[in-house]
Amino acid sequence: MKLFEVRTTEHNGEQEYWGSHLVAARDIDQARRLARKYFKKWYEDGSESRSDPDDPDRFEFLDGRIILEIDSITETTLEDWTAKQVQLNSIGKLPKAMLSCRRCRALLIACEYIRDCLDVGGEQSRQFAEEIAYLRKVIREAHR
Repeated sequence: MKLFEVRTTEHNGEQEYWGSHLVAARDIDQARRLARKYFKKWYEDGSESRSDPDDPDRFEFLDGRIILEIDSITETTLEDWTAKQVQLNSIGKLPKAMLSCRRCRALLIACEYIRDCLDVGGEQSRQFAEEIAYLRKVIREAHR
């Protein structure tokens, strides 16, 4: 599996909103199919989307008053995507104390890997339940 960033623009009356979404897929074709399926039901109010067969990356809701477009789909990594989101959404420069160090990120990845290896189901997971719960807690707090 690879990680892909799906960039979108939502046109809502006189306003525009951009979005960045992640999807895990085998390749870019599967990522595009998953993104189209997801955005086809973007609004949960039950309104059906309309899409133009010539532009399957454009979705219209509420009789065209809201339009969502998939602008691009590119392969990325979680680290690159996170760094880009911090840069795009930060006001001013963050103090160095707030930035994660490489060793901390590597340790967090190792903890997630160990947690996933322990959480295999059945009797083994029950035996390691406390360790799995502790790793989940530490990982959750580290992501804050």
